[in-house]
Amino acid sequence: MGGWGRARLRQWWWIAFVLGALMINYPFLHIFNRPTFLFGFPLLFLYFILGWAASVAVIALYAWALRRAPPDEDE
Repeated sequence: MGGWGRARLRQWWWIAFVLGALMINYPFLHIFNRPTFLFGFPLLFLYFILGWAASVAVIALYAWALRRAPPDEDE
């Protein structure tokens, strides 16, 4: 993410937040709330676990990129 300032990273943070909030609302939960099992686990359970892992990865990447980003001119 070379060359990205903190303001640009903040924009991506908001996009990730909105997408994460959409993932735990009705349309997506309804899609995954089926009596289907994958590897012996309910599909909705896997959706929550994998979504949680993905959100932790996004937070870690954001923190890493924020440390490497040059400060903005107004900071």
